[in-house]
Amino acid sequence: MSLRKPKDKELESYIESHIEEAIEKEWIQVYLQTNIRGLSKRVCGAEALSRWIDPVYGMISPGEFIPVLEKKRKIHLLDRYVMETICRELGERRRRGQFIVPISMNFSRLDFDVPTLLQEMEEIMERNSLPRNYVHIEITESAVMENEAYMKDTVRELHTLGYKVWMDDFGSGYSSLNLLKEFEFDTFKIDMRFLSDMGKKSLIIISSILYMAKEIGIHTVAEGVETEEQYRFLKVAGCERMQGYYFARPEAMKEWFAHTKESCEMETEEDCYLYDEIGFVNIISPVPFDLERSDSSPSIHGFETGQPVAVMSEMDGVLKHLNFTKPYRKNLLELGYEGTHQFQDLLNDRSILFTDKMRDIMDLARKSGRIEAMDFLSGGRHCQFQTRLVASKGNKNIFLVRLDILSNIRRFQKNKEFQEALSPLYTVYDMVFVFDLKENLLNPVYVNEIYEGVHESSNLRGEIEKFVENKVYPKDKEACWQFLNPDTMAKRVESAEKDFILAYFRSKNRKNEYVWKRFVLIRSHERSKQDRVIFGIHTLNMDKVSMMHKEDQQIIQEEDFFDR
Repeated sequence: MSLRKPKDKELESYIESHIEEAIEKEWIQVYLQTNIRGLSKRVCGAEALSRWIDPVYGMISPGEFIPVLEKKRKIHLLDRYVMETICRELGERRRRGQFIVPISMNFSRLDFDVPTLLQEMEEIMERNSLPRNYVHIEITESAVMENEAYMKDTVRELHTLGYKVWMDDFGSGYSSLNLLKEFEFDTFKIDMRFLSDMGKKSLIIISSILYMAKEIGIHTVAEGVETEEQYRFLKVAGCERMQGYYFARPEAMKEWFAHTKESCEMETEEDCYLYDEIGFVNIISPVPFDLERSDSSPSIHGFETGQPVAVMSEMDGVLKHLNFTKPYRKNLLELGYEGTHQFQDLLNDRSILFTDKMRDIMDLARKSGRIEAMDFLSGGRHCQFQTRLVASKGNKNIFLVRLDILSNIRRFQKNKEFQEALSPLYTVYDMVFVFDLKENLLNPVYVNEIYEGVHESSNLRGEIEKFVENKVYPKDKEACWQFLNPDTMAKRVESAEKDFILAYFRSKNRKNEYVWKRFVLIRSHERSKQDRVIFGIHTLNMDKVSMMHKEDQQIIQEEDFFDR
């Protein structure tokens, strides 16, 4: 393509003939533009850019010198210089114990025509003793399409060497979706021209791209973010990283490091690991708790969700909402909270029994790696809290949580078989079972403690025997069995003045320690279910001792509360 003006030809000739001198004399300077984490607004990296500040022409823009260098096939000189400069600075700062962040660098399609490119990259990294995770390689769609088979091998080799490979300007070409299918990119950068007007179509396209990225396991970066409106939309839609003038303009590299250290919160390596794990959690998916994706049997879901789900971080024991769906906030408002902030404050106050139980469930999920749940009553509504650990590093944890108001769910409304009998127990007891003495059945209604091996069973007697043997303190086993003996249970409960009987025994908690618990058997009030008994267990504390003396039960000495 011919240049339009004579001065352009003059500039083109100057750029071609002076590139080596510009590099040697550092007329070309490396600039950095901040990369922030969408959920936390912390600095998580930067993109390397170049500026040519010439003694003759002044500032020569990248839009002028990069096309010329590509046309004259000298772009590899610039890109190698940028990588050398970045790695030298990162290596020196790392040796001095100063903070560094991962830097992404743009590579032209012509760079990959240089046979020694990867060897030169490795020499630069080795010379500066820099781990590969601090350098991310950005490749444009046009670079990949130039020689697809060769580039596929190159991307694979870059991965083998330990580099992360990003696809730049996703959506700017015609083959972006096909490339995602054929290439193993770690991240793609979204062309923010989609959001130039914030119109409905643009928002749908961006949301769909971000949804797709999470489902196929690719991280996302949005560049060119310029407004608060764009940032808020991208955060809710699940974009992991962002950059643009809304956050920061490009700065010369040394000034960038000095300014960022003074004025910004930095992401640690632990934070980076955790947030990268969160990046694959799709809270708008119909199955957000399904963290294991199977390539052999993929599940395809629609984009709509009505699930009340949130992502929460736990740092040094303090919980914080990172993101949440509209149904989640709606449920909190319906339960009487002013919003997510008030519920968050409640969860951080462990002096409240309800909060302590909920935090115990989160701790259980952290240890088990499975979905854990508890039921509770709030404002007369039956609710359920579910949680699952997404990632953990040191003293930092990331949880996925779900808060359902079961009373609003039609299938729950229809199932009223046990509600009247169980309603007093939901917020008090650690676990509730239903014993069907006639049919010899055991049905766990809900369990907020670890009682391994206690499942729905048609062998009620056998399950009770196993529970007493494995969970109850040796000195209490005989008395506990007499209390739970299904042969005499119906008669004892039926003859109780208050339709229930109590006893106190020591049994194991989740830490495998023996603690005092209150066992209660309650007769069912359903006429057709007279052989059905509700069984609940509640952990006691020392404040309950005086109550135990007043109840119709054997006197227990205070020293018996300690396992010697």
